[in-house]
Amino acid sequence: MRAAALVLTINRARRIKCDECKPHCDRCTTTGRKCDGYAPPKTDHGLATYRPRQALSGSRARGEGRALQFFREKAGPSLSAETDPQFWTQLVMQFSSFEPSVRHAVVAISALYEEFNHKTQPEVRLGDNRLALRHYNAAIRELKSMENPSIVLLVCILFTCIECLQSNKEAAIRHCKAGIAIMESATPAHPWTKEHLLPIFRRLSIVPFFFRSASADFANLIAWYDPVPTTCCSFSDAQTMMDDIFCRTVQLVRLGDAHRIGSSRYQPVPPELLAEQEKIVSLLDQWQVLFADFDTGLTSQTTTVTKNLDTGQDIINDMLRWFLVMRHQICRIWSETAFSAHETRYDAYLDSFRRLIARAKTFDTLVTDEYNTTACSPKFIFETGFMAMLFFVVTKCRCLDTRLEALRLMRILGIDQENLWGVSAIYGVVRRVIEIEHEVLLDESGQPWAPASCPGLPPDEMRVRDTLTEPNASVNTSMHGFEVRGRIVGFFMRTLDDSIYLHIEFLASKMNGVSPGMNRPRVPIRPTITI
Repeated sequence: MRAAALVLTINRARRIKCDECKPHCDRCTTTGRKCDGYAPPKTDHGLATYRPRQALSGSRARGEGRALQFFREKAGPSLSAETDPQFWTQLVMQFSSFEPSVRHAVVAISALYEEFNHKTQPEVRLGDNRLALRHYNAAIRELKSMENPSIVLLVCILFTCIECLQSNKEAAIRHCKAGIAIMESATPAHPWTKEHLLPIFRRLSIVPFFFRSASADFANLIAWYDPVPTTCCSFSDAQTMMDDIFCRTVQLVRLGDAHRIGSSRYQPVPPELLAEQEKIVSLLDQWQVLFADFDTGLTSQTTTVTKNLDTGQDIINDMLRWFLVMRHQICRIWSETAFSAHETRYDAYLDSFRRLIARAKTFDTLVTDEYNTTACSPKFIFETGFMAMLFFVVTKCRCLDTRLEALRLMRILGIDQENLWGVSAIYGVVRRVIEIEHEVLLDESGQPWAPASCPGLPPDEMRVRDTLTEPNASVNTSMHGFEVRGRIVGFFMRTLDDSIYLHIEFLASKMNGVSPGMNRPRVPIRPTITI
């Protein structure tokens, strides 16, 4: 996928640092960049003062050594997030050299990641990978005697990654929940915990709210959010602030479920929720001003990495800029509609949706074909990328042409799996949403088989309010005798008399290599469960 190469390009470019030449940095001056000089020496936030129990000896088994090397060279760099690319490649690898629980977890991740990249089965399972299972169990044994909460938090993230690789939503959320509980209950012993681990837990905290998990009843870490900065000096600063806003927005929307699709529709919204909504809107306004000031002063720069990749620093900056602006716009739309009982409320933002997708189309051909190969394209990343945002656009923008283009971009800009967002399953759900609302049948490429019965804006009673997807895939038999693998999906809708109901369907993903397009349920649909 092109998106995979873009992720790697951005991550690598952001790792470029000044060299040690005096008085000016050769790396900057030889590549045409303006060197702002050397930042004053700073501490390593507790890593240097952390004293491990002992350094571990070399790998005792060939499989373990190979897995560690694969993680160092392949898995770690691909898992890295834009905001902290050093977490997987440096911090995790450093701790794996002296903390047995970390080392065992890294081996398990590496083994599963390699299998994921070459998988022939629909899902990767820990129980089917002897190396991963052995080291996963060893990590659990080591963790039972661990008294250092910072190491426990680090391993919680690694365990969460292991479950995400298996698409095991509830287990991943349980590990995340345990880590957040530790983060809340005690001040971490080492400063690096807050710097490197807290931002990850903050982003992970939104996962159960996206997937309507039964475990979504844990704290939201608002007390740990960073204060609003007075200036924005980098894309990293802008993204850190936007991460906070995005987390608050997702949680506000889930807290507003009862007012949109539940028993509190048309009822007064509690003051505390209105206050949080107002706070989010204020933060969005502040972010917009700070980012505009930063963006105005931003100049195009060329780095050695981008020259080697045949793409300019201005393209990377443009990609980061669009990613942040898209997230900003979606947070604004989502927060302002958090308590609305009418889906037609989103029609006021059609122009915003169109602008976002028109801008996204420009990134369709940014990366050359040589960097669009399996060898350099990861199929799994630990963070959430474009998938969640495009999911929102496809489901809430009712302009058929715009949402069909957003549907197409999901396969171009999305990784095979982003955290727990599997592009194949999510694509099937949003495609079905379009079919239901416009009374049209789409082929596997997302294009209509025939003109839509409702090509314009669908009436409110035809609109899907929300979706609920079964966490585990299952197998059924189609009307033609094929084995059908897929998931049960619920669509929240309303009747003409304004009652909310849950329509349930089985969405096929694959039938022995046969396209399920013509065998999927047809519209119109009928209510199944009244809420």
